[in-house]
Amino acid sequence: MRLAPHSLQSKFLTGLCLVMALMVGFFALALNLHLERLMEGEAREKAALILSQVEAVQGYVRTSLRPVMYHLVPEDQFILEAMSTSYVTRAVMSDQNLAREAFIYRRVAIDARNPDYEADERERAYIERFKADPKLEQTEEFAEIGGVRCFITARPQRFEEGCLHCHGDPAEAPRELIQRYGSSRGFGRHVGDLAGIDLVRLKVQRDLGGIREATLSFAMLFAGGVLVLFLAIQGFFHRLVVQSLRRVTTMMQRLFPEEARHAQEQPDHDDEIEGILHGLEIFAEHLRHARQDLTEYAATLKDKVAARTVAVTHLAEERRADVALFVDLLGSLSDSQTKQQMLRAALALTAKRFGAARAGYVCVLAATDFASWPDPERPFELPADWHDLVAAGQPRLEPQAWYIPVQTSGTSRGLLTLQWNTPQKRSGRLADLARAIGQQLGIAMENLEALDGLLRQNSMLASIFEGIADPLLLLDASGSVLLANSPARALAASLDAGRHARRFQGLIELLERVSDSGRGEIELSDGRIFETNLYPIPESGGERHVASLREVTAERRMEGQMRRNERIVAVGQLAAGLAHEINNPLGVIRCYAELLQASQHGEQAQADLAIILRHTDQARRVLRDLLDFARPSPAQSGPSDVADVAGRLVSVLRPRGRGATTRLELSAKDGLPRVAAGADALEHILTNLIMNALDAISGSPNGCVDVRLSRRGDMAEIAVADNGPGIAPEHLDRVFDPFFTTKDVGKGTGLGLAVVYSLVRDLDGAIEVENRPAAEGGGARFRVLLPLARPDAPQRPDDVGDDTPDGATDGDATGASPDGVDGDATQGDDKR
Repeated sequence: MRLAPHSLQSKFLTGLCLVMALMVGFFALALNLHLERLMEGEAREKAALILSQVEAVQGYVRTSLRPVMYHLVPEDQFILEAMSTSYVTRAVMSDQNLAREAFIYRRVAIDARNPDYEADERERAYIERFKADPKLEQTEEFAEIGGVRCFITARPQRFEEGCLHCHGDPAEAPRELIQRYGSSRGFGRHVGDLAGIDLVRLKVQRDLGGIREATLSFAMLFAGGVLVLFLAIQGFFHRLVVQSLRRVTTMMQRLFPEEARHAQEQPDHDDEIEGILHGLEIFAEHLRHARQDLTEYAATLKDKVAARTVAVTHLAEERRADVALFVDLLGSLSDSQTKQQMLRAALALTAKRFGAARAGYVCVLAATDFASWPDPERPFELPADWHDLVAAGQPRLEPQAWYIPVQTSGTSRGLLTLQWNTPQKRSGRLADLARAIGQQLGIAMENLEALDGLLRQNSMLASIFEGIADPLLLLDASGSVLLANSPARALAASLDAGRHARRFQGLIELLERVSDSGRGEIELSDGRIFETNLYPIPESGGERHVASLREVTAERRMEGQMRRNERIVAVGQLAAGLAHEINNPLGVIRCYAELLQASQHGEQAQADLAIILRHTDQARRVLRDLLDFARPSPAQSGPSDVADVAGRLVSVLRPRGRGATTRLELSAKDGLPRVAAGADALEHILTNLIMNALDAISGSPNGCVDVRLSRRGDMAEIAVADNGPGIAPEHLDRVFDPFFTTKDVGKGTGLGLAVVYSLVRDLDGAIEVENRPAAEGGGARFRVLLPLARPDAPQRPDDVGDDTPDGATDGDATGASPDGVDGDATQGDDKR
C-alpha cells in the first residue's frame, strides 16, 4: 500500500511512530532507574544484616564468652582467640563459608595493634569523618574501587570500660598481648575514644550489568510490542478512518455529480480532510438554496400546524383523563374498607371517564358475586362465552359494550363490563387502555384482599395476646413497653399504686432484675412470686423482646410445704428412736435416786438427790415432747368455738403480758362460725403462737400482741401478730423445721412450731408466716387457716373446755420455756 506524502494516514502514522519511540525510551529509562533503586536497597539491607551479625558476635563475646573465660582461666591469663571481640569477629566474618556472599568485612583502626588491620587511605577518611562528627552512627556510599562499583558502609566502634583492660595502661594489659604485639601500639585509650570502624564492602558491579541487560531486553521486547501495536493501529486507522472518509467523498460525488466534477478541476488538496471540507462547502451552498425553498413552503404550513395542534390537544386531554382515572382508582383503594365498596367506587369512576351508561363486575368463581353501577341490585347480561373471554385475557370492544378481563399476576379474577346507550367510536389505543384498567382493578382487589387478611390476622393475634391469662409485654431495645395485655396492665397498676412514676415503671424495674439468660424469678413486696422469661424477637434484629410473667406463688408455697413435711417425717422418725433409747436409762436413774433418797437422811444428800430427780423429770418431759412430736395423737375434728377458746386462753395469758410491760389484745368478728377442730388442738396452737409473740416483745415498753379472728371464704383465719423485731428473711422458710431455734441453749427444744404445723396439717388447714410492713408496726404475723365446721355437726363433749386451758396446766403455756417459743426461728433473741 503506497501512501501519499501529504495524506492524512501518512501524517497520523508519522506522529504515532514518534510517540511510540518516546514511550520505549521513557519506559526503558524508568525501568533502569527502578532496578538501580532496588539494587541499592538490597545492598543496604544486606550490609545492615552483616553489621547486625558482627554486633551479635561482639555482644556474645563481650557478655557471654569473655566472662566465662575469666572464670575458667587464671586472672592474669588472657586467651586472645576467645576473649578478644576484634579477633573473634574477624575470624568469624572471614570464614570461607561466607566468601560466596561477595562481601569484604574489615575492622580497622589508626595505629592498630595488629599492623595487618591498619586503616588505608579511604578507611582513614571514614575514621576522620566519625571523629569530626561524634553523633554520626553510620555512613554509606557507592564508589568505584579498581574499576568495580561497590557499596561501602561503615560504623564506628568506641571504647567501653571493659575494653581498657587490653587497651588502657600497658602495665595492666595481659602479658599475652604484650608478647604478641608489643607495648607500643593500641594502648593509652580512654572510654569513649574512637576505637576504629567496622566496614563492609559489597560488589554491585555484577548487579549493574544484570540491570543493563534487563533494561536492554525490556526495551527490545517493548519495541517489538510497540511495532505490533503500530501495525495494528495502522490497519484499524486505514479500515475505520481512511476508508470511511473515502466513502463519504464517494457518496458526495454520487449525490452531487456536477459539484464533484467542478471539484476535480481544482488543484489537489493537502489530505482527505481538506477534500471533505471542500465538499461540505458545496453542500452548505445547496442547503442555503433549500432553506429559501422551505421559507416559501412555511407560509402554507401554518394552517397544517394549527390543525395538528387541535388533534394533539384532544389526545393530551384524553391521556390526562386516563391518568386521573388511575389516580382515582388508587384513591378508592385507600378509602375503601371492603371489596364491594372498592368495586362500586371503581365502577363509577370508570363509567364516568368513558361516558358509559352502566358498569358492572362479575367474579369468575361465583356469578352471584357481582357489583353494578348505577343500580347495585341489577345484574348484567353477559355474553355466553364470557368465561372463555376472561381466560383468554383479551378485552372485547363492541360498539355498545366493552368486556374487559380483570387479571393480576396471570390469574383471572372476573369481568369488567361497560355499556352505552348508543354506539361509540373505537380508536386503536382503547384496547391497551382497557387492558390496563383491568390489570389496575385486579391489582387493587388483590391488595385489598391482602390488607383484609392482614387485618384479620392482626385482630386474631391481638385477641390471642389479650386472652393469655399470664402478664405478657412487648418491649423495645430501651426497655419501654410497646404492648401489654390486661393481666400485665393490672399488675403494673398494682405496682405503680401510690408512686409518682410513669406507667409500667414498677414492672420495668422488676424486669431489669432478671439475669442475662432472660429467665428468673422475682418476688413482689406483697409476697407474690413471678417466673419471668425474656424472649428476643429474631425478626427485629434483637431490638425487641417479649416478656412473659407467670405467678408461681402457690407452687412455691406447695413446694415449701412438701419439703417441710419431708423434714418433719424424717426428724420424727429420728426423735422416736432417740426417745426410746434414752427413756429407759432415765427410768433406771430415777429409780435408784428414789432408793437413795429413802435410805439417806443427810440434808446435803437429800438436796443433791432432789436436783437429780428434778433434772431427770425435765429430761423425761423433753422425751415426752419428742414422742408426742414423733407419734402425735390425731387432732380432734371438733367442732369447737374458736372465739370462746381464744378468749379463755387470752384471759389466762394476759397477766404474763402485763408483767412484761406488754399488751395482749383479742378481736373477733361477730357471728364467727365454729371450726372443724377440737378445743385441745386450738389451745395448743394458740398457746404456742401467743407465747412466741410474748417472748418476741419481752423487754419492750410498748410491746403489743394482737390476736384477730375472722372468716376468709369457707375458712376461719386466726392471725397472731406482734410489733417485735420480726423474723430474718433467711429464716422464714425454716421456722417450722423441728429443732430449729435461735434461742440460748436450755431455753427451748425447737419443737413448738413444728408440732403446731403438724396439728394444722392434720386438720386440713394451712399456716403462713410473714413480716408485717413498717406501716402496720412491723414485727411478725402468723396466719392459721382452719376449715369451718358443717352447720349440722354435733358438739363433742371433749370440745367444751373449762376455764383453764390444757396448755396452761402442764407447764407449756406458763412455763419459762414453752415449746412454741423456740419453734420460731428468731423470736426471743437478737436475730429477729
